[in-house]
Amino acid sequence: MLVLPIDGSQTLLVLAVPAPQFKDKANGVAATDRVTGAPLVEVPLALTVEGGQPQVLRVSVPQPSVPKDLAVGQMVRASGLTFVTGEKNGRAWQIFRASALTAVKPG
Repeated sequence: MLVLPIDGSQTLLVLAVPAPQFKDKANGVAATDRVTGAPLVEVPLALTVEGGQPQVLRVSVPQPSVPKDLAVGQMVRASGLTFVTGEKNGRAWQIFRASALTAVKPG
């Protein structure tokens, strides 16, 4: 497994409201954070790059660490943002994780 930290000082644009993540969607078993046991949500965020195209990141975050009033179009910062990649059962996988999202005040 490879874990790469991403600069958390960059602002990210919220593209959709948080959606629950499932360990077993067919049986309604929620995915949980391995450290805290909190349910996980996925939040699509856009990372803007000066002079380049924005990159869409589907970020997994513990649900209690997401602002309750998070809205599409809002700017946030992702604490502890990392890119994680690995392989399981011969299949490669990759995800973005953050420990928390914090709303950025306009202005």
